[in-house]
Amino acid sequence: MNTCKTALRIIWAHKFYLLLYLVGMSLIMIVIGSTNVQAAVRANASSSIGRFEPARAKVVVINRDSGNQAGCELGQGLKKYLGKSAQLVTVEDKPQALQDANVSGKSDLTVIIPKGYGQRFLETLEDTAAQARSGGKTTAFPKVETAASYNSSRGGLAQLQVDSYFDALRTAWLTDLGQNGSTDLHSPAAVKDAAAYAVAHYAGNQPHVGIHASPKTDGHGALSKGFATTVGLAAFPLMTALTVCVATLFGAFSSPDRHRRLLASPMRSTSLNGQELTAALIVAGVSWAYYVALVAFSMAASGVSLVSLGWERVLLSFFVMLIFAVSAASFGFMLSQFNPSSSLINSVGVTFGLVVMFTSGSSSGGPLPPVMQTIGKLTPGWWYNTAVQSIMDLSTTGLASWGLPLTVVALFALAYACVGLMVSRLTRTRATLVAPVSSDPSMIG
Repeated sequence: MNTCKTALRIIWAHKFYLLLYLVGMSLIMIVIGSTNVQAAVRANASSSIGRFEPARAKVVVINRDSGNQAGCELGQGLKKYLGKSAQLVTVEDKPQALQDANVSGKSDLTVIIPKGYGQRFLETLEDTAAQARSGGKTTAFPKVETAASYNSSRGGLAQLQVDSYFDALRTAWLTDLGQNGSTDLHSPAAVKDAAAYAVAHYAGNQPHVGIHASPKTDGHGALSKGFATTVGLAAFPLMTALTVCVATLFGAFSSPDRHRRLLASPMRSTSLNGQELTAALIVAGVSWAYYVALVAFSMAASGVSLVSLGWERVLLSFFVMLIFAVSAASFGFMLSQFNPSSSLINSVGVTFGLVVMFTSGSSSGGPLPPVMQTIGKLTPGWWYNTAVQSIMDLSTTGLASWGLPLTVVALFALAYACVGLMVSRLTRTRATLVAPVSSDPSMIG
């Protein structure tokens, strides 16, 4: 295990790559993914269907006829009637205060019952009843003063409620509805009974509006898509970080001097290669575990429980990410067998990571152009994102929808490893165990 520990120390010596490519880039990808998840959370909350609550208008009722018993009963009945559908607001009965309330939006409608209104209302009722018996023309009922605010349409709707109250009041008085033993229908007691009847039958005086609730949008589908996007964005940091780190690790062991010393050691080459591979897999596993924890934290911070998305789908998505991490490590191993310089390793790792991210479809909001899809299918990123999207797609349940892309990702890992082993085999068969012999200056002459 000395070789494995040495390999891990080499990775730790180059921890800047992990901090830059894995930690730094992953935080950026998580922020992008969490934006989609939070948008889905907000859409899910706004699309939930609950109890329908219409907007309540703010109404000011000023009763200047409260000194008259009939006017007092009319005003109290109006407040009770409007209180069922509107919010009553108290404003001082002064012109300046009423105007300020109307203009500032403190009230949507101002209703003023003028002085003597109750008496005129009773007289009009008596005249209407007399004309109805004789078949004559009835006189118009007196109107209360109203002023609707121009800031919203709720004042106009509340004004309709005021009209419906007086219509119900007249109907109840003229037809003797709700009269609790009142012998004198022209008395304030009769007005009180008619107002109580109008308030009690408020619902019957309103227009019947049917509310048809549309089916709730599939909020879990949007959340699953947001989770799949967050997981799919792991392609860039994992591919870049593991390519650079694993290539650096194997490159440290494949330099000519170290390679000759390793071949001259009594340890079998299979054991050396196995320990190097173990170190690479440890780096891939740690990177995968870090990103899984980061995704889980991001979803929890967005208020989304992984349990609500389905444990089977979530665990399968994380498993696909693990296979992709192994594929990225295999690409780094293949790259290291060509003995590139550290600058070339970083350039290839970043460039290939960007190609994988932009052709995988995880960073785009819609379908990719055909050319980019063709390029993407030549990399494991496109198949990785397809597998994750298929797993989190609630409309698909078949194994073939995500099993085939997952198999292709695993085949990419195998292909990279085979190419790396082939190049390693070709370079090692041409290597020599004997270093060039330098001439001794003392032997000259």
